[in-house]
Amino acid sequence: MMSGESADVDEHACEDWKNNILPDLIRPYYEKGIFNADEAALFCKCLPDKTLTFKNEKCFWGKHSKERITLMIGTNMYGAEKLKPLVIGKSRNPRCFKEKRFLPVTYKVTEMLG
Repeated sequence: MMSGESADVDEHACEDWKNNILPDLIRPYYEKGIFNADEAALFCKCLPDKTLTFKNEKCFWGKHSKERITLMIGTNMYGAEKLKPLVIGKSRNPRCFKEKRFLPVTYKVTEMLG
């Protein structure tokens, strides 16, 4: 798992949930209508510390830079229907969008806190 949250996951509890609880939750729904979405941070101006990883080596990333956008992607259970990616940034009118008439993503602005 390549996540800073990997130490918080109990693998046995996940397997139990997947095998015993999830099937009962999704049974009443049409499988093509079940979607999953997840978010990821894209650090625009943050170069990696290392460029080589070894097999089975866990990778933990911290938030080294505040220069980032948040991406959210989603798809249905079969992967046949993909949602338009959502990009969340800080700028209301990013310069990179200046001459663009069409974006392949939905762009939203997050308001600065405090």
